[in-house]
Amino acid sequence: MQKVLTIAHQKGGVGKSTIAINLAVELSKGYPTTIIDLDYQKSLTIFNETRKEIGLLSLNIRTTSTKEELMDTIESSEGLVLIDSGGFDSDLNRLALLGSDLIITPLSNNLIEIYGLETFKKILQELSSIKKLQAHVLLNNIHPQTKKAIEELKEYTRQNEEYFQLLSSIIRRRNDFVLSFESGKSVVEIDPISKASEEIKELLCNIEKILMQ
Repeated sequence: MQKVLTIAHQKGGVGKSTIAINLAVELSKGYPTTIIDLDYQKSLTIFNETRKEIGLLSLNIRTTSTKEELMDTIESSEGLVLIDSGGFDSDLNRLALLGSDLIITPLSNNLIEIYGLETFKKILQELSSIKKLQAHVLLNNIHPQTKKAIEELKEYTRQNEEYFQLLSSIIRRRNDFVLSFESGKSVVEIDPISKASEEIKELLCNIEKILMQ
């Protein structure tokens, strides 16, 4: 049975590609997984080239530039489809949202991020006439000592639960996530017992539970 997971936020710099890279590697180990790279920076495509150079298992990455190509790629793929959408609003990114079984929206603990989330909420509202959408917010790149900002972000999602649901997983600021892109490895491949690795494993468990509902 096919499932489509999209990492989405119209704002750049929230860590979508970092999350997508680590999920793509680990999900591909357990499921037939097609990764669609919609980001203009093509971070996943570059990351995959590094994997090939060092002899690691290559990811099944596809790029699409039109809505027709995106729909055809999704419909022809088996198992999981993971979409790394760009940090901007576009018809292509909106189509990815509409085709998703699960939307994950990374968000840092900077309170200014709430303004970006408000813009993303407007996109979800505009699409609601076609399909009811709810994004699962992932606290990402969080400072290990931060508490107050997290509580305020939790309160925001509670007040906007029609469009957002907060994931229990938290991805904190770890050096391994920087090393991940540079090395062509997931944080689990870098160190399977690190704190970063444990956080990604917990996120994977939460994703599997949601998709299997």
